[in-house]
Amino acid sequence: MEKKVSLTHKITDEISIKIKEIINGNYQQAALGTIDDTGFPMVTKVIPMNYNDIVYLLISDLSEHTKNLNLNPYASLYFAQEEKHKIKSNNPRLTLQGLFKKLELKKDDPKFQMLLQNYNKIEPGAKMWGMFTDFNFYSFTEQKKIFVEGFGKAYLDVHE
Repeated sequence: MEKKVSLTHKITDEISIKIKEIINGNYQQAALGTIDDTGFPMVTKVIPMNYNDIVYLLISDLSEHTKNLNLNPYASLYFAQEEKHKIKSNNPRLTLQGLFKKLELKKDDPKFQMLLQNYNKIEPGAKMWGMFTDFNFYSFTEQKKIFVEGFGKAYLDVHE
């Protein structure tokens, strides 16, 4: 029997710190990957917020990615750090896979207001548009993460 060779490393404490920094906002771009009603993938820019170790999105129920999440809550979040390396594949990036759940909160609910206040810190203006009736918070439950720090430096963690 042939021995399976892993191309990923286990996540160390040092790598965990780097991942947490990314999730906490140390990224240049973030994207949400969903599956549409025809089975095709869709990737859109989003602004995730990590609050009390839970990742949240404040998104409109009218948007295509939200419609996709309502059909299939399984999704990916992709974080790209600033491209500092000339060889683009050597720039750090993080992918989280898991599921999203809409928080059924009224706009005057203290939890909604607390989340909105914190979200406004990372996305000024959210305090206004977050109150529109079509905007809601979605929480993310991670099931898998892969952090690529650069060539030959991939780290994987899967939650059973």
